[in-house]
Amino acid sequence: MRSPKWMSQGRNIRTNALAMLDQAVVGGTNFLTAVLVGRQCGPTEMGYFALALTAWYLILAVLEALVTSPFTVFVHRMPEKERSVYAGSAMAQVLALATIASAILLMVTTGIYAAGFTQLAVVFAAMIVSVPFRMVRQFARRFDYTFMHLERALVVDLLIALLQLSLMATLYYFEVLTAALSFVVVTGTYALISFCWWLQQHVKFSLDTQRFISHSLMNWTLGRWLAASQCTTIAAAQSLPWIIAAFLGEAQTGVYSACATLVGLSAPLMVAVQNVLGPQTASAYAEKGVAGLQRVASKTTLVLALGMGLLPVVLFVAGDLFIHVTYGSEYTGHRTLLVLLALGEFAFALGIGATSVLTVLERTDLLFRSNLASILTTFSLAIPLVGRYGLIGAAVARLLGISLGSGIAIYCYLRLITERRASFETGSNNPCNPNIAARSSTADEALVSTVYGNEMK
Repeated sequence: MRSPKWMSQGRNIRTNALAMLDQAVVGGTNFLTAVLVGRQCGPTEMGYFALALTAWYLILAVLEALVTSPFTVFVHRMPEKERSVYAGSAMAQVLALATIASAILLMVTTGIYAAGFTQLAVVFAAMIVSVPFRMVRQFARRFDYTFMHLERALVVDLLIALLQLSLMATLYYFEVLTAALSFVVVTGTYALISFCWWLQQHVKFSLDTQRFISHSLMNWTLGRWLAASQCTTIAAAQSLPWIIAAFLGEAQTGVYSACATLVGLSAPLMVAVQNVLGPQTASAYAEKGVAGLQRVASKTTLVLALGMGLLPVVLFVAGDLFIHVTYGSEYTGHRTLLVLLALGEFAFALGIGATSVLTVLERTDLLFRSNLASILTTFSLAIPLVGRYGLIGAAVARLLGISLGSGIAIYCYLRLITERRASFETGSNNPCNPNIAARSSTADEALVSTVYGNEMK
């Protein structure tokens, strides 16, 4: 039985536990899907699978920045009557982005096919079909998280896992599974489950054309820098498979993807924290101002540091065994690669708390600049290092880029919090109150100048 001293924190513990369990289900489903593809199709087709997923991660970054993150921040500031209209506007934005993304991917796929990469083009074509359903499902999941309906999100994700893995296992058993078919399975699963989610949704989605425009502009105001920031982050990470494919071939890309997927088993902790962190920081800022933000960020960083710090140690001891058991002997012999990838995840985790605070304070321009520094570092180092050191070079470039990006984000967060608290204490302004101003112009401009110097000119 839980000790009485924890009774006041019981709700938060339960929320975090549900979020971690739900993300474990999602992460486990994605991991097992990749394992089935990797084991039956081999490193080369695993490379095609990984290259197609890079497109989805980029689309996901745009969706998160322009729709789901602004929705999480703004919906709690609106009266109840406005929320249903805002929800309808957000869903319409998702569908519009899905149309644009599918059109762009179609052109990319046509180019890939024209260049003679037929098998890769087939996988990309299957990916195109899945994109709208993936986007709707992602919004639905974040919608449930925004209103803290975590039990509902968990049930839906369990249903997706059961259906998707059952179909994947059937294809694997009959030895007909391919990378393209795995995307077809995801399409059918997400389409069915998302339709059921819509039928059971208690929140009314109302679309008002005039409000849609104003809501879109509001989301764009916050999300434009966040979109640029997240796209640079994703581009830094997802450019590596393409660089590896260019220098080392699709088979080595498959090996790198398999190792990255294994390291990605740590994602349930980070993504669960991120999913809960957005609503918590928005709520803390609305209720307690900057002090509340600082408290949430500190606790988040501590939890992630303790959790993610163990990952490199575990993979150093048993990483080769894990990769052999999951993917097979074709993927073994890469313990150093696993450890370097894990260190990159640790560095990224340390910056999550600061990133969330900067988003709530509507200083996503600072996030963009920190992530731009990250991608420039990663990309500039990746080409020479991959050419000379292979997969190890790719992992080193990734680690250094992520570390720089997280370091700048943390520095910006600390400086911004210090400036705003000092301004509040002197009584010259009240930046701790979100209802007065989103930023302190003088302090923020000084911060940008301090961090980036003449780059801004």
